Amino acid sequence: MQRNKWRVISRTGTVVVTLGLMSGSVAFGADQPGSEHGSSIPPSRVIAGRPLHSPPKLDAADAYKSVNAFITWAGESVVEEQNDARRVLASAAKKPELVQAFTEAILEAHKSGDTSRALVGLGLLGEMRTYDGAKFLAEFVRMPLPTKGTVIEGELQEEAQQARLQAKAIAGVAYLRDPEFDREVAYQAGNHPSVIVRAEAISAYLWNRGDSLEARKALEPFVRKEERLFLDRVRRVSGEGAESFNRKLTAYLKAHPEVQAPNPVRKDPRPPEEKPNTFDVTPPKF
Repeated sequence: MQRNKWRVISRTGTVVVTLGLMSGSVAFGADQPGSEHGSSIPPSRVIAGRPLHSPPKLDAADAYKSVNAFITWAGESVVEEQNDARRVLASAAKKPELVQAFTEAILEAHKSGDTSRALVGLGLLGEMRTYDGAKFLAEFVRMPLPTKGTVIEGELQEEAQQARLQAKAIAGVAYLRDPEFDREVAYQAGNHPSVIVRAEAISAYLWNRGDSLEARKALEPFVRKEERLFLDRVRRVSGEGAESFNRKLTAYLKAHPEVQAPNPVRKDPRPPEEKPNTFDVTPPKF
């Protein structure tokens, strides 16, 4: 099974969504969140009112419609429904029409700017572990990144969004665990223009080989020298306690002190002649 990682990527981290199921549900109808107001229904009530373990069927006779319904369901699902999704996808992987429909749905979501839906679709396609699906994912990873758009804090938002999707795709390529596609993952680990994708390619390559020393040695020649610290990043495995993980984290930080945040610097005390801020407490007239 793929990793149980359910959060979204950070600017300098790696993708942390794999299967594509979300950890919460979405409210619909009049209380659906919009640009002007949020939902008045707590997520717990939304989930409680939704039938669990009832994924829609994937029907090859009506592939595109059923795939879109399944992506919608997956986007609203909860962690407890992971195995439900995996069972449906394992059966669907035997039907090329459904694999093709997933690729079409992903491209449509990406073209329309629905990044969340595209992310879910990519995760589901990767979980299917098919040759044609992995081929599409590899091609998706090689799509040129946007060069124009909205810049916030020095980051081009359109570029970052597509890089997150491509990082999701490279995780699916690695999950196939096929020598042909393993070479693509190793190549992208050192050559993709986005550090987001390079970091995830490294992580996915190692994870699918049990984080073994042999896998690290095989991948190291492809990784940029300044990014080899990604090869050492710690991973908290299922069932691992805090004490064990903290030991690994301490060793990692000791080996790579450059990733630690600098110690806070206390500002000089205020000069005696500087007066504290004062505020007018008189209420305004209306």
